[in-house]
Amino acid sequence: MLDKLDIPHLQDIIRACPVGVLLQDNSGRISWINDTLADMLGPTRQNQLLNQQVDELPEPLGALFNLTTPLHLPNQETGDDRWLMREQQIMPDNQGTVHYFIDITPLQRLMQERDQLKDDLNDIIMVDSETGMRNRKGLYYSLEPQLSRSRRYDRPLSIIILRLNCLERFTQDYQRDDALPIVLAVSRLLSDQLRWADLAGRLSENDFLLVLPETRLDDANKVADNLRRQITELTLPDPVSADFMITAQFGVAEWRKGDDMGLLLMRARKMLNDDAEPQPENRG
Repeated sequence: MLDKLDIPHLQDIIRACPVGVLLQDNSGRISWINDTLADMLGPTRQNQLLNQQVDELPEPLGALFNLTTPLHLPNQETGDDRWLMREQQIMPDNQGTVHYFIDITPLQRLMQERDQLKDDLNDIIMVDSETGMRNRKGLYYSLEPQLSRSRRYDRPLSIIILRLNCLERFTQDYQRDDALPIVLAVSRLLSDQLRWADLAGRLSENDFLLVLPETRLDDANKVADNLRRQITELTLPDPVSADFMITAQFGVAEWRKGDDMGLLLMRARKMLNDDAEPQPENRG
């Protein structure tokens, strides 16, 4: 049937097809675009394209000819942004190039909604996915009632920030993207050593937070010293060398009258930075 169509009919089909089509002659000049691509671009961008050299196009139109990534075309007037992907085909006898543009806006919007839902879910989740401990949100949620209790009944409360300062050395020595074996070993130690009333969780990639109710500063420092010793004695599974020593620094602070969560954490972080002395890299 195709061989029975005359040129005007073929032109009408290409002009109205649901895929954007752009013709570029062998000199690099844009000679024609179909109605679908014109609608995708809008009249202003359409006029900026026609009869122009591809390598002289201003941004973002120049990005139309990037083969690898979706092109985002913002519409400041209506807010109806578009995302396009492109394929190309060389015409016979090297007469030029045909560029095909696919509107992937619905797919892109679905991906944005998915990413937003993932972010919203992460805001709700209070458990660290790698260790199973409380994450930052879970820690703050659990710490606030302890602070309220100390304010109301004038009871002691201390916190410890534990920072693993050997993770970068570990990833370099063993050419890994993460230091998960160390994080898991320390998280298990904390779970085993703390009292039932104590709280522990992972503040960030390197940092853990310990919340110690009914604990004065001197006793919290003893807990930190004991953990420091036990951490250096931890051994990791093969292929990690037995000589590799896990090291950490500690920041300890006790609740004072007038403290909110921010002030208490700030003092602990100051002590943490004061504890940042060089640590031995290996045992022996």
